[in-house]
Amino acid sequence: MGITVIIALEDRDGLSRCGKRLSKDRVMLSDIKREFSHIFASEYTAALFPEPGYVSPIPPVLPDDAVLFLELEDIPENAEDLIVYRWNRRYPSDRKYTPADNGWELVSTEDFAGYSHPKITKERYRKK
Repeated sequence: MGITVIIALEDRDGLSRCGKRLSKDRVMLSDIKREFSHIFASEYTAALFPEPGYVSPIPPVLPDDAVLFLELEDIPENAEDLIVYRWNRRYPSDRKYTPADNGWELVSTEDFAGYSHPKITKERYRKK
């Protein structure tokens, strides 16, 4: 198992705007917690997960099996797996990330109903 990165994108691959997340959804956060017992994230992102000990700060050197939830940070070059939560909406953004343009191959998709979003699409990618 290698490094896994989690991001959320809007329909036009928008990642963030003016240093802030585009949206959040508690069902999406529950899905992350259900799949992963621990993640690394910035202090900004960690605030989404109030459970003590669930999130650790991103260390200078990542463990080989690290799971990172990134909103404002760049995706590490050595990441092997990418999970994208698509909002299926269009939001204004000034930072974009297109997985296919960055060497990722789509492996699977799954739709589910969010709390604030009628449909969220969870996409799984592997590094080509």
